[in-house]
Amino acid sequence: MVQKPRMVFAEADAPGGIVSKSGKRITAKVIIPDGERGYGDRESLAAMTGDTVARVSTDSAAGDKAYESALEQYDQDSDLRLKKIANTSALSKTPAIKMFYESATDTWDINWLDEDQLSGVVTPRSKKLTDAQTGYMWQQYQDAQLAKKIQKDE
Repeated sequence: MVQKPRMVFAEADAPGGIVSKSGKRITAKVIIPDGERGYGDRESLAAMTGDTVARVSTDSAAGDKAYESALEQYDQDSDLRLKKIANTSALSKTPAIKMFYESATDTWDINWLDEDQLSGVVTPRSKKLTDAQTGYMWQQYQDAQLAKKIQKDE
């Protein structure tokens, strides 16, 4: 029986190090894949991740941080991590929330997508709110923004 190769990967931040097509330096994530047909072991994945981040980053300690991060990530559930990356890609193309008024019922319909952190499954959620509930939520939002501004100014 032929077994499918186990694919592992490591994600690491490259602070201020990746040069975009326009020539700007941007902070981004570096993803290093490895499988059983490659080296496939924990130490080589961590070494490849550390070397890659050290080469593209301007931060001298970024390679060491990426190496340590890759060692930790090797033991995590890679299927769940792949699912979360796919969800991030799909969710980036979808509006975070949709809200519209339904005059027949005099309510606001709110629709959003919710990701379960344990399983990585994305579930559509919805809620109906009256005008009073919507106004209360808006007031809470404004109060929170004002509190952030006051805290930032102090």
